[in-house]
Amino acid sequence: MPVALTDQEKIVLNVVREYLDKNRYFNMKKILPFISFRFKLAKININQTGIGKILKSLVEKNLFVDGSKLNQEDILNNSKRHQIYQFILNNPGAYLNRIMLSLELANHIVVWHVEILLKFNLIQKIPFDNKEIFFTKEHTLESVKKNYLLTNAKVKRIINFLLANTSVGFTKTHLGELLKMHPNTITKYLDALEEINVVYKQQNLKKIEYYLNQEFINFINSKNTKFKK
Repeated sequence: MPVALTDQEKIVLNVVREYLDKNRYFNMKKILPFISFRFKLAKININQTGIGKILKSLVEKNLFVDGSKLNQEDILNNSKRHQIYQFILNNPGAYLNRIMLSLELANHIVVWHVEILLKFNLIQKIPFDNKEIFFTKEHTLESVKKNYLLTNAKVKRIINFLLANTSVGFTKTHLGELLKMHPNTITKYLDALEEINVVYKQQNLKKIEYYLNQEFINFINSKNTKFKK
């Protein structure tokens, strides 16, 4: 994920890397005198104010994070961190427990690497369905929520039932009774599925009934497979 840099930013970046090679942590206040001294010896004409602005720009571009000796180029060199990043990239809407079970990694390892990926802005998170779900900047919020919901066991039961009865609409109450789901649960997931355009509701006489969107049905059919439980 290359970041566009000015010539001056590249010069400062190289000195920061040299600084971090000595096992120091990145700290704006401590690194500033080090760079100023190096530039003075090398007769590089950038004053301390200019260096400070460049450092701030490098931090804003997430190339460094205060308190870490890592830089952005190092982040994905770690095999487990790279594995976690790739899983989130391929599974937007993944959450900690799913990452842990899918990759067979201990919880503390997943938490540690996810925090680093967040610090360097390689991934993002939002609260959803009482969880924190993760995704990369390549994904829209709608696709993230959709992907999360379509991996949820209760949502799959709802969708599979509606797929088997596409010509019939169901009220929340009736659907909850048939699937033996609590009214609050069926309401929560139908509302969420409506928000991401998987289902729509229609008033028939005095009842509000839910149906699968034809576009979603076409999507499932295009995969030439059933929506798996």
